[in-house]
Amino acid sequence: ERGRYHKVNACFASTLGAMLRLRQGMAFAKMCTLLVASLAVSVAPCEGHEDGGRAEMFGQCVRQRAAKMTPVFMQFKSAVKKSNRSSADLVVESSLNRWCGIAVNTEQGNDYNSEDLADAAGIVGSSKLWHYNWKMTSKVHTDNVQFVPMIKEPGHTQGTAVSELPAAFQDGRGGAVKGWNEPDDAGQAGKDFNLRSNPEAYAQAWTSDMLVAKAKGYTEFIGPAMAHDTCWLDYFLKACDSTAGCKDLVTYLAFHRYRLDCSSYEASPNNQGWRDDLSYVLTYYRLMQKYNARGFNIKGLVFDELGCLTPSYTFSGEQEQLRYMKQWYKLTLVKVKNGDVDTINRIKDTDWIMPKGPDAHSGQSYSLGMCVAQPQDASAAADAVKAIQSLVTVAWFSISPGKNHLFSGSGGQGISTLGQAYFDACKDVAMDGSLPEDINKPAPAPASQDNSGDVNSDDPLDGAIVKILNKVTGKVLFAETGKNWGSGLGAGSLEQHSEDSDWRLDRISAGRYRIISRESGRALYAQRGSDWGRGIGAGSPSSAVGGDGAWNVVAQDGNHRYRIVNALSNRCLYSALNGKFGAGTESMVGIDGVWSIQVQLDFASPSATPAPTVAFTPAPTPAPTPTPTPAPSPAPTPSPQDELNGKKVRITNVASKRTLYAQSAGNWRRGIGAATQTTFVGSDGVWKLELVNGNKYRIINEDSNRMLYAPSGSNWNAGLGAGSPPSAVGGDGVWKLIPQSGPNRYRIVNNQNNRCLYAALVGNWRQNLGAGSPETAVGADGVWEFTFVLS
Repeated sequence: ERGRYHKVNACFASTLGAMLRLRQGMAFAKMCTLLVASLAVSVAPCEGHEDGGRAEMFGQCVRQRAAKMTPVFMQFKSAVKKSNRSSADLVVESSLNRWCGIAVNTEQGNDYNSEDLADAAGIVGSSKLWHYNWKMTSKVHTDNVQFVPMIKEPGHTQGTAVSELPAAFQDGRGGAVKGWNEPDDAGQAGKDFNLRSNPEAYAQAWTSDMLVAKAKGYTEFIGPAMAHDTCWLDYFLKACDSTAGCKDLVTYLAFHRYRLDCSSYEASPNNQGWRDDLSYVLTYYRLMQKYNARGFNIKGLVFDELGCLTPSYTFSGEQEQLRYMKQWYKLTLVKVKNGDVDTINRIKDTDWIMPKGPDAHSGQSYSLGMCVAQPQDASAAADAVKAIQSLVTVAWFSISPGKNHLFSGSGGQGISTLGQAYFDACKDVAMDGSLPEDINKPAPAPASQDNSGDVNSDDPLDGAIVKILNKVTGKVLFAETGKNWGSGLGAGSLEQHSEDSDWRLDRISAGRYRIISRESGRALYAQRGSDWGRGIGAGSPSSAVGGDGAWNVVAQDGNHRYRIVNALSNRCLYSALNGKFGAGTESMVGIDGVWSIQVQLDFASPSATPAPTVAFTPAPTPAPTPTPTPAPSPAPTPSPQDELNGKKVRITNVASKRTLYAQSAGNWRRGIGAATQTTFVGSDGVWKLELVNGNKYRIINEDSNRMLYAPSGSNWNAGLGAGSPPSAVGGDGVWKLIPQSGPNRYRIVNNQNNRCLYAALVGNWRQNLGAGSPETAVGADGVWEFTFVLS
């Protein structure tokens, strides 16, 4: 009996060590309770022998203790038996409280296996590591490293029905399951256009899928992982809120992020990419706040794909990835997670951190491309810090065809330099499971604005070219070419500033616009924290101007008279009789803050067809010593299997090296342009060619679903646009592709009005992009080269 007693206590001590390694959720809690109860009995004094008793009484004491321990110990033994699993299945906790993730698979020669995962676990610690492969199962296992299965699309994963999802807590799985992969992206789950364009219709499908997962033992449900469109998620959650059972089946909000500027990325308030990333994470945090206040129980944010791409959408080299990993992952995310005061204060002091919108509850219906930056509010920067603090996990996107960026050579060959940097940073993160205290508080209301319309409305000022003249002084607003930011902006005589006083109004919402110089591409701004003549300027590129570049155009008494008030700083533009120019606190600015906005009909009117002039639409640069292209001999109409039909291409001007794009954040005349390679164009620079007949095609942007058009009745820079949905674009959306000398080179000529697409050498983005007629008047900058993009 004495020997039995000591063996039982030795068994408890050994099992306690194993249990501490297992940490099995509720089962662990139950075993802990039983173990403590058993130990309490084992060390309790025997009845009548509180002092331990004499030696001759020891046997009786042991029998008494053993009798008390037996029922409790048998319950404990049963709990341990029920929890036994294979060595590959030591991960059994229900919570995804593991900071370090790997987005990886073993296909396409990616050289990844269980040895690699074990190497990573050896650096990070297995309890901090998890992986997924966009499937329901994995052959890659390492003790105590969690595999998270995925239901990749509504109802299935790569053709495997959701009903085939394996049970939780087996074969390396825990209690978490990932939901749909990028329903907002045309290359992933969003290849179903209905899903991509109508998020509110799919809340019931989500509920059905997650109920299947719940029935199989899963307890945490990672929401649809977004590629970029935060508004899609907002509208989806809005519908989920009113769908029975849905809100209980969204445990985390998930999102992805790929950057094209990793080689120049820096964790600095002066770096636009860094501000963009902070704005992006902030938006998901605000959604979590908003919907938790409506009865959801969202525990945190899951950043489960991030990495670097080149402008041509191949994977960046190791040095570019190392830079982004250091600047964004290590010096921003990890620093904030670990409470670094300097990093937190730097974020809090950063301007131009702007959440995306509009809000799904604003009364607008969802449409592709509607999501745009909203003006920065007072708590945006501080909330960006809380957003990072709310991150539960981050997963680096590890693979590209034939290469695994985190591991060296064939599987089992060790960790790469990039992998070492990533896993070293991972292990430094202190994970205490805490989140910001106000995670369940509603997000601040957006800045006051009229959301009765959207960017597709018939606003006569939207996209209009205007001159802005002061009512008191008669001076015209100008921004000089060749200068930038605070230099070369003012109000002067029309005679002196006829060329640099044309402005384009880009509508943000009803009555709110970005005001961009047509000549220089500089966007007007008035900084918060400054007043009168300080902190006002016009910056280029316009995309670098933040929330203080949004202006409310407030109608006054009189024809076309307005006060122009900054939406962020509440500063009113003025031109005083004493020659002073600036933007002052709105309530302090008098009648010299009233302006006349005069639409320039030669640009805005669809009926005007002016000849191009040097001042406004420089004639496209003619080809040096052009050789007339002989008229092609008639060719037979190609078959529907035409070699260009259905192809995805990037369209780059041969002369100016500018790549055509149509942003998701705009429509019709807004957000279309052509940018140089030095500034790069992202996914909105990929177009799909749809054959009409012969050599005639529709040219549709793959990212924004906008179709290129050039209306009759306009010419040169006027009227060119890209509209969505494509069905709303008429016959002026059909283009002839006329082959030119050189591989994959064409002139792109509108079939309806013979206007030829061009992008002049002088200019960038929207500047000097147009379609000119007659086609013969367009020179070398009317030749374009197609670069094919693999699906």
